[in-house]
Amino acid sequence: MRQLKMRIPIPFGLGSLLLVAGVAWALDGEPAPLQGPRLILTNAGQLRALSATEAAEKHPVRLRGVVTASNPGVSVFIQDETGGTFISQTPRQIMDSLQPGDEVLVVGVSFEGLFLPGIAAATIQRIGRARLPHPVAVTYDDLLSGRFHYERVEVSGVVRSVAWLPRRSCYVLKVAMGARKLDVELVDHDPTHRPPLVNARVRAAGLAAGYINPHRQLRSPTVLVSRREDLRVETPPPAPLFEEPLVAATDLLKFMPDGLSEHRIRVHGVVTHHQPGESVFLRDAGVGLLVRTAQTNQVQAGDLIEVAGFPMMGRFGAYLEDAEFRVRGRELPPAPVVSSVQSILQGSNDANLVTLEARLLDQLEGDAEAVLILSQADTVFRARLAHRPPPLRQGSLLRLTGVCQAGDSDLGGARFRAAPLAMELLLRSPADIQILTQPSAWTTQRLGVIAGGLLVLALAACGWVVLLRRRIARQRAVILEKVQREAVLEERHRMAREMHDTLAQSFSGLGFQLDALHTRLPAEQNDARHQLEVAREMVRHGRESLRRSLMNLRAQELDRGDLPDALPELARQITVGTGIELRCAIERPPQALPENIEANLLRIGQECLVNAVHHARPKSIQLVLTHAPGQMRLRVADDGAGFDTTQLDDHGNGHFGWRGIRERAAQIGAVVELESQPGHGTTVTVTAPLPSPVNP
Repeated sequence: MRQLKMRIPIPFGLGSLLLVAGVAWALDGEPAPLQGPRLILTNAGQLRALSATEAAEKHPVRLRGVVTASNPGVSVFIQDETGGTFISQTPRQIMDSLQPGDEVLVVGVSFEGLFLPGIAAATIQRIGRARLPHPVAVTYDDLLSGRFHYERVEVSGVVRSVAWLPRRSCYVLKVAMGARKLDVELVDHDPTHRPPLVNARVRAAGLAAGYINPHRQLRSPTVLVSRREDLRVETPPPAPLFEEPLVAATDLLKFMPDGLSEHRIRVHGVVTHHQPGESVFLRDAGVGLLVRTAQTNQVQAGDLIEVAGFPMMGRFGAYLEDAEFRVRGRELPPAPVVSSVQSILQGSNDANLVTLEARLLDQLEGDAEAVLILSQADTVFRARLAHRPPPLRQGSLLRLTGVCQAGDSDLGGARFRAAPLAMELLLRSPADIQILTQPSAWTTQRLGVIAGGLLVLALAACGWVVLLRRRIARQRAVILEKVQREAVLEERHRMAREMHDTLAQSFSGLGFQLDALHTRLPAEQNDARHQLEVAREMVRHGRESLRRSLMNLRAQELDRGDLPDALPELARQITVGTGIELRCAIERPPQALPENIEANLLRIGQECLVNAVHHARPKSIQLVLTHAPGQMRLRVADDGAGFDTTQLDDHGNGHFGWRGIRERAAQIGAVVELESQPGHGTTVTVTAPLPSPVNP
C-alpha cells in the first residue's frame, strides 16, 4: 500500500470523478468502480469529510487500514494515511477477532455515527500485520477540537489518580495536562497489578475518543490505550506517599523563584469538618484549607491529619485536590473564629471555621439540604445544612457556626487585588444554629387588623363631626381634599422616582429568587453561577442606594469618588455579563461639581443605561461626559431598537424612567434632549448649568 499524505477532504460530484478514481488506483492498484451516480469512498479522509446527512445516505466504502483499537462488541477503529474512522453494525464475532496492528480491507457503507461518520454493514478481510500509525503529540485543546478524533495520538502529563473499572477491564488514569485533566483508559486484564503511577509524569499513546452529547458535540475527550507498552513513565513520583515536601497552608501557590511544582505536596492540620467521599476542611496555623478527596474514612473535628494532594486555585483561594490523608493524632476540636461578613468579603477566613451573627430572611428546604437566606449589614448570604434545621421564624437573630466558603473573585479591583464577591456558610449540624432573639408577636397581619379598626373608628368620628358641623365640615372637606390630593400626587411622583431609581422592593424579591436559584444550579455550571453572583451584587447595590437616599446622603457611588469616577464604574456594573460593548469618554471638570448636580447627573446616567440594556438590546453603548465653560454635558447613546418619541408626553405618563429624568433635570435647571427612531438607536443629552466660581 503506497504512503499517500491526503488530509484535504475530496469533494463529491462529477468534477471529482477522475480525482477519486485516481486515489482508488493509487491505493488498490485498480480504478474505483461506480454504483449508480455515487462514488466509492476509498479512504478515511473522504469519509470524515461527509456531513451527518451525507453519511446517512449509505455511500459505498472500500478502504484499507490498520486496526488501532476496539470497543469490544461495539466497534473497531482503523486508520489509514488520511485519518481515522471506525466500523460498527457488523457481526460481533468478526470485530472481536481483530487486534491492534491487523491490516484489513473493509467493504461497507457509510453511516452518520455519534460524532463523525463511520462504516456499517461491513465485510472485513484481514490482509496481514502492520506497524501501528505513528502517534501525533497533542494538547488537551487539540483533543477537545475533535480534529484528531479516532486517530492515534500521544499525550503527556502528571497522573492525579488511578481507578479500576471491572466492568470494562481497564484502569482510568486522571492525567493533568496543564490546568485540564484528561481521562486515559488503559486496557488491562490484571486488576491485581495496579501500576504505581500517581504523581508520576507519563506519556501515553492511544486512540483519541470521548463522550458525545445528543447534539453531536464532544463533551469530554478521552484517550484509549490498548497496550501496556504504550504507557511510559517519563518521570517517576518524586517521593513516596506522605513523604512529599511539607508545605504550610499559608504557602500554597505562592511565588517560587523556580516556578510552581506540578507534583503532589503534603500538609498537616486539624480537622474542622468532614464530608466523606467529598472533602475535608482543616486548619493549619490558624488558616483554613479545603481538601478535595474521594476517601470515605470517617474523621472527626479535632483529628490531626496528614494530607498529600495537588494544589489548585479555586474560585478565590488555593485548595488541594485528588488528595489522600491519614490520621496522626487527636486534640480538642478547634474553636470557631469570631468573624463578620464584611471581613470575609475582604478575603479573610476562607475555608476556616467561623462564627457570626445574622438575621434570617427566608428558609428553603430541599431533599438533600436546607438553605438559610441571611442578612448582616445589608449583605445577603446563604448558609447550607445537610440536615433538617430547628424551627426558625423569619426575622430571628441567629448566631451561626460553620465553615466559610468564599465565592467567585472580583478581578476588577485596583492594583491586581482580588476579593470575594460573595460567601456562604457550610453548617455542620443543627447545633451550629443558635437563636438569639425571636421577632415580635406584633406581626404585620395583626398590626393591619388594628390599623383597620382604628381607621373605622376615625371614619365614624369624622361622620359624627360632619353631622354636627355640616357647613364647616363641607368647606374643610373641600380644602382638605384638595390638599390631600396634591400631597398624594406629589408623594406618588416622589416615591415613583425613588423606587424606579433603586428598584428596592423588586431587588429584594429578586435577590431571594436569585439565592434560591443559585442553590438549585448544578455545580458544573460555572459561567451561569458567575452571572448569578454578579446579579446578586447588583441587588445589594440597589438596596444600599435606597438606604442612603432615605438618609438624605449622597449617592453611594459618589462616596468612593466624584462623578467622573463613579459614572463609568456604574456603567460597567450595569452592562457586565450582557455582551454589550461599553465605550466611555470622560472629561474631568477643572473644579469639583456641586453635590446636587453630581447626584442628579449620576442618576440620570444610570436611568439611561438601564433603559438601554433592558429595552433597546443594543450591541454598544457610548457614555460621554464633557465640560464647557458654565455647563456640564452628559450624553448616553446606544445603537439599539429605538422607539417613537411621540409616545411620550411632557409628563411621561406610564414611563417613570423618562419622568424621573425630566424631574431630576428640572431640579438642577438642566436641558434634556431626546433623539430616537425605531431601529436607529436612542440618544439622550443632558446639559446642566454650573454656578459661576466665586472669586476670593
